[in-house]
Amino acid sequence: MIFIEKIYNVINGNTPLLYSINNYLKHLKYSFEDTKCNSVEQYRASIIRLYHTIEKGLSYSDYRPGFGKDNIDTLDCLYKYIKKNLEFGVSDAILESRIKSIPGNPNGLGGTIEIASITQEELKTLNYENFIKSRHSIRHFGSEAVDVELLREAIQIAQYTPSACNRQGWVIRIVESKDAIDTILENQNGNRGFGHEIDKLVMITCDVRAFQKNRELFQPYIDGGMYAQSVLNALYYKGIGAIPLSASLAGSQEKKIRKKVGINKSEVFILFIGVGTYPDSCKTTRSERMPVDIRLV
Repeated sequence: MIFIEKIYNVINGNTPLLYSINNYLKHLKYSFEDTKCNSVEQYRASIIRLYHTIEKGLSYSDYRPGFGKDNIDTLDCLYKYIKKNLEFGVSDAILESRIKSIPGNPNGLGGTIEIASITQEELKTLNYENFIKSRHSIRHFGSEAVDVELLREAIQIAQYTPSACNRQGWVIRIVESKDAIDTILENQNGNRGFGHEIDKLVMITCDVRAFQKNRELFQPYIDGGMYAQSVLNALYYKGIGAIPLSASLAGSQEKKIRKKVGINKSEVFILFIGVGTYPDSCKTTRSERMPVDIRLV
């Protein structure tokens, strides 16, 4: 019976190895490349990804005229892109002509918004909805260093994140070393144009040793992602400016960071968070949210 059960599990993909392979094949089948989309969902995600790179560039305090031209075949922030470049004396007649030929009108939902620093006293007066809606990622920081004790207080708050069977498998590091910060940012793919303004990094990983072999392949990422959002909210509550930075890295990039920071092989990367003090005011991406699609089953 045991042998028959093993054969049955193999055929139905119920072994951990086959489960992993099947999920990877699913990712290959349904994920997208920007120039090779074949569904409405893929096109929507690709367009959002591309126009968000333009929004990010528009929010930089050190604006680079002409940046992101390869990604500019998208939506509302196209007009803001043209206007911003003209302020720096940079124009592209062909690109402008292509943008003007796109059907429809700008709706004002792309580009950047201006935000001002907010005190902890003001934050404490917000209800939950207003608190969540007022948090923004920022890419321009003040000149003062972030107090490490304030970071510790925020991290203590985030410790109340729920996790599978309360196992709390996350690991968090505050990276102060300039050398280590440079290595991380050199190997992280999304901080160009503002990384030099980051004061410290908060690095979140999750230790796979906290999870079972069967069924919990993705649980470190689920628990770690929930924890990362709690950290971001707690940082905001403590008045610390933050920018989440993707930890989806190439193998060679991950290897360099593991070696520099001393990360155990049992830990998987979840998120880097660049932190700094708030400036008096700064631009950030509008990052318009799509209408919620609630599906009743």
